[in-house]
Amino acid sequence: MANPTIDQLADPMWRLSNLYWIQNKDGDRVLFKPNSAQTSYLKDATFSDMILKARQLGITTLMCLVGLDEAIFLNDFRVAIIAQTIPDAKIIFETKVKFPYDNLPEAIRERRPAKNDREGLLQFEHGSSIRVATSARGGTLQRLHISEFGKICAKYPAKAREIVTGAFPAVGKNPKTLESTAEGQDGYFFQYCQEAMRGEGEFKFHFF
Repeated sequence: MANPTIDQLADPMWRLSNLYWIQNKDGDRVLFKPNSAQTSYLKDATFSDMILKARQLGITTLMCLVGLDEAIFLNDFRVAIIAQTIPDAKIIFETKVKFPYDNLPEAIRERRPAKNDREGLLQFEHGSSIRVATSARGGTLQRLHISEFGKICAKYPAKAREIVTGAFPAVGKNPKTLESTAEGQDGYFFQYCQEAMRGEGEFKFHFF
């Protein structure tokens, strides 16, 4: 790729479609290009989104790249990605955050050097960071994404309650997305889906 122009680097949509390399299902290094579901979500995204989805649509990949992009290009911007388990968090961080960062053009990485203070965290000198973990209590967040929230609610109700009482207040009115495949008719995810489908509550409903 030729060196991007200043106007291109100022456009988040251009950056998402041209800067980030990911690993596909076969482990091959490929340039990320939003698919139809990802593009549709980006067009309709709000500050509080509930995403009910089929498997393998790449919503978590998209939200990791959105959060990474914001952490790189915005000052003092803290992003948290919550995963179902510690092994899931490690995989998401390595493949969907660290790998895309490590494969950015060298000029961008030189201007935005990242340090790994702890496992699952990229922290930048301009005050921004992105973390992948199983919780996000305390501090202030500018973006929160929860992967497979339905499964968290079904298998780990105490953890789901901690997310709602801890991570939600941390992000406040800043963007947050909850995404999952369907997982029973109990728990916060089912409750929020039902409210969103009726046009009630704080979340906008998206179905892919």
